[in-house]
Amino acid sequence: MSARPAANWDMQSPAFDLEACLEMAFGAEPTPAQLASIGRRVAAVMEVPHPEARQVARPRHRWPAVPLAAAALVVLVGAGASLLSMYPLMGGGGYRVAWDRSTKLGLSQVHAGYQVTLEAAYADAAQTMLAISIQDTKAARGNGVMVRGGGLTDEAGRTYTMTSGGGSPADSSSSVNTLWFETPGDGALSGSHHFVLSLPEIGVRELNPSFSVLADGQLTGDPWHSVAGPWRFEFDLAIAPGTRLSPAATATAHGVAATLDSILVTPTTVRLKLTYAGLPPDGSSWSSVAKVLHNGGQLAVGSSFVSRNSASAEVITTNVGADTASGSWVIRIDELVGDGPQGQIRLEGPWEITFTAP
Repeated sequence: MSARPAANWDMQSPAFDLEACLEMAFGAEPTPAQLASIGRRVAAVMEVPHPEARQVARPRHRWPAVPLAAAALVVLVGAGASLLSMYPLMGGGGYRVAWDRSTKLGLSQVHAGYQVTLEAAYADAAQTMLAISIQDTKAARGNGVMVRGGGLTDEAGRTYTMTSGGGSPADSSSSVNTLWFETPGDGALSGSHHFVLSLPEIGVRELNPSFSVLADGQLTGDPWHSVAGPWRFEFDLAIAPGTRLSPAATATAHGVAATLDSILVTPTTVRLKLTYAGLPPDGSSWSSVAKVLHNGGQLAVGSSFVSRNSASAEVITTNVGADTASGSWVIRIDELVGDGPQGQIRLEGPWEITFTAP
């Protein structure tokens, strides 16, 4: 998630308190040793050239971490700003498409003095995004609030599996949050559907949390506690259709064949399913360092999910999507990386899979 001010925002130059922003974002005050370590790592990244980052991701939830850019947003937005106005600043690419095309709902419920508002929702054939704001109507009871996951189903009883979530505090008693779910049906769902969202609990940060510092400088203790709901919302939403293709296109290098079994194209993301044949038998959890190009334009790769049921299957998703699948596609795999008995196994490519969609 990234935060960037709107083009017409008359932005002041407030004093930026890194320690305060880290504390707000990560729920703990960093120690001097931790701050020094962060400084060394940032300096090293900026000074040393390195290839495009590779991430082998498995589905995970991000609670309550918020990147420093979002922490900076806290300084710039302030408590008086509309929570709704913060959502366009929380990211670009597929997220911004989802927000701009979302259905604004404004559904609110209050339990235990905490008002939870389902601000907006977006869904396409690959993924579903919900924008959820929280406000403590009694104030001064905590030093932060956040969503702690939820369950989403539709009128047919289909479960939408939550894949990630994140948020940004507006002040000590309110926050903006997003939850992301995988749309079931492997690209087949579209049209209007009736949804039920249930949030069993939210998180509230203690006013004066206490921590213990270990010998290595790490902090122990959880400054967050749960407040039970549930907050339950029913709403109708149209799922934007996607295009699913099965090109079965293959490229071979060094005796290893990489096959693109299927591709799902939606306005917010592209999901590619690949399988590999001829990999070293002592390797597992293989994933790629890849680029995806559509009609000559590169679509940034967001994550690589390794199948737990197969040592040679991988799902790649991009951070941006496309309104049409038509045209030329190139999936260039520069390297395959797997886990071996003695550490990583790295196979140099390239494998270049190409096909044209009608």
